[in-house]
Amino acid sequence: MKRKFPILLKVMLLGIGVSILTAGTAVAVSYINQRKRSESTFINSIDNTLDEVDYLFSERQNGIEYCDDLVMVKNYIKDIYDADTDRKKESDFETFEEFENYYKDKYPWIYPNPGGTIGLSKEMAAFKNSYYRITNLLTSSQLSSGARSAFFAYDDGNNNLVMMADSRFERQDINVSYIHVPGSYYTVKEDDYFIDKQYTRHLGLSLAGYRTRFINIMAPEINGDEDPMIATLFIEYDMSSVHDESLNILRIEIWVLVVTSLTLVGLYALFAYLLFVRNINRLSRASSEITQKLIDKDMDEVKPITIKSNDEMRVLADSFVGMEQEIINYVNIIHKETEERERANAELMVASKIQLDSLPSNKFDNEKISLRSYIKTAKEVGGDFYDYFYLDDDHLALIIADVSGKGVPASLFMMKGKELIKSALMSQNSLSEAIVKANDVISKNNKELLFITSFIGVIDFKKNKIRYINAGQEKPYLISSNKVIKLDGESNVVLGVEEGFKFKEESHPFNKGDMIFMFTDGLNESINGNDEEFSYQRIEENLAEIEGLSIDNIIGKINKSLEEFVGDEEQFDDVTMIVARYKDNNLKLHYEKKDYEIITDMTDKFNEEFSYIPEEKRFSVGIIIDEMVNNLVSYEKREDLAIDVEFKLTKGELKMRIISNGEDYNPFENHKEKYLEEYHSEIEEGGFGLSIVKDLSKSHKYEYKNGCSIIEVVIAL
Repeated sequence: MKRKFPILLKVMLLGIGVSILTAGTAVAVSYINQRKRSESTFINSIDNTLDEVDYLFSERQNGIEYCDDLVMVKNYIKDIYDADTDRKKESDFETFEEFENYYKDKYPWIYPNPGGTIGLSKEMAAFKNSYYRITNLLTSSQLSSGARSAFFAYDDGNNNLVMMADSRFERQDINVSYIHVPGSYYTVKEDDYFIDKQYTRHLGLSLAGYRTRFINIMAPEINGDEDPMIATLFIEYDMSSVHDESLNILRIEIWVLVVTSLTLVGLYALFAYLLFVRNINRLSRASSEITQKLIDKDMDEVKPITIKSNDEMRVLADSFVGMEQEIINYVNIIHKETEERERANAELMVASKIQLDSLPSNKFDNEKISLRSYIKTAKEVGGDFYDYFYLDDDHLALIIADVSGKGVPASLFMMKGKELIKSALMSQNSLSEAIVKANDVISKNNKELLFITSFIGVIDFKKNKIRYINAGQEKPYLISSNKVIKLDGESNVVLGVEEGFKFKEESHPFNKGDMIFMFTDGLNESINGNDEEFSYQRIEENLAEIEGLSIDNIIGKINKSLEEFVGDEEQFDDVTMIVARYKDNNLKLHYEKKDYEIITDMTDKFNEEFSYIPEEKRFSVGIIIDEMVNNLVSYEKREDLAIDVEFKLTKGELKMRIISNGEDYNPFENHKEKYLEEYHSEIEEGGFGLSIVKDLSKSHKYEYKNGCSIIEVVIAL
């Protein structure tokens, strides 16, 4: 039994799926919007700061002062850079303190004593004021924009960008960059920074992953002169902090949505259970109970299903109870009908057995005739029948017939017709008079309007002929001297439809060795999947190939051909066949091979032809065949050995002649009798078989004539 997957679990999984999809979509949209808003706000802050600085430098009064300060610092730094030929780098020192002290000693004006401006020249004091004004401007720009750092830089004329920044503050994680004299030259690529202020590419002078925005500081217009560019203000910012803030908001939203979704799913599952899952479970249990009742055949009263809600579930429950009651009623009816059908089938099986038992044996042999029959009904009982019986010692009646319709009525009519035909044949000397009499009786009491197609033949063993009347039946075949002949005589009216009809009798030679094959239309009219009939042609083709077959195998061959032709198609009509061979009590066999298999073949064909001989006599003949033919095969030197065997029955004796082209050897000459009871170790091998042959035979002799070795053995019957 498969593991159950409860509806409630499906509902919960569906709710969770919908919640995840909805919440995920909401979170994704919220995150994208939040990130865009944060980035926009942050960039706007930087842009506003740049606009303020730009305005500050472009305003005439204050702008001139800031430009003077910036020019003073820039020129001073440029002078220092030009004078500093060694340009030591931080990496040249073991510690940062060494690096800082080096520049304090070298450029004392940049790093004044804490005491203020005492001792400074007027120029140096002015420079110090300018230096602090510029650093304060950078600090306020960085803080007001929330950027990572702010710094000035200028082009030295050789496509190098010189930073006015102090790396010591960066090392202490202070995000304000101050102007300092020692700096590094950065090679500027084409259009790397002299573009609009929305530029965001990395300049090599900021850390990877950070962006920069800038404005070019121009001197305010003085006396109509062209505004010269003094330096560029860069504001460096890191978007990761903005993104981190968005991620923190996203995490909070996710947790809120998870808790909310799980709560809603739980409430949804509870609501679903109370509303319809509980009722569905009740219906499921009721369904399982009715199924188990059907299995256990416990058809008691139907129990109501308690559904309190007045909705579709209540209607479904009421419908289910009604359906359950109908199922129980229907099953009870089926049980009764099944019992009746089983009883009827049992009766039909009995009727079928009675019907088949009323037919003679499907195998009959005597010294005059060998007969084999076959019948297969389309239903439990059928309308086909056959019969054979002796009218006297020299006349054998053969009947094959087909009643119209199928089933029980046809079966009853068949048995009635069979007995009437047999009774008429036994009481009348004339075949035609007998059939007229039988037809009158059948027609007179035929209220059901059934009829019988039939072929009635009488074999006359004295005159070697067969007299027959064909009353609408399929025309049989006569096989004589390996020729297939159709008994194409006149077809009379069927039995049971016309009282007083005069049937025409016909005859045909039927000599010893001849064979007749009779059949009903169920054979030739059998169809395959292509709606093709088995046809007379296929019957004739099979009969043309029976030479050398025993009579036991003829019907088997035709039946096998029929089964291969029909395939899986359902049989729609009864199939009946009879084959009868007129024996001549003379069997001739020819072999042209030196093989022990011919002994078995010879024995089988003898037993078939002379099956009416007492079994012990046939057993004796088998021993004689085995001994005499075995000697020929074993000891004859010729590889092209040919053997002819003749069996002839005359006046209570069976004469067997074995003729071969072997050497002249008389097995009976100088033979010393040997018997098993005399056996002991000193007796030579051989001779026991010949002793048995002599005991079993009435006489035996050997002769060599015309180059052939001839052994003749006579067995008394």
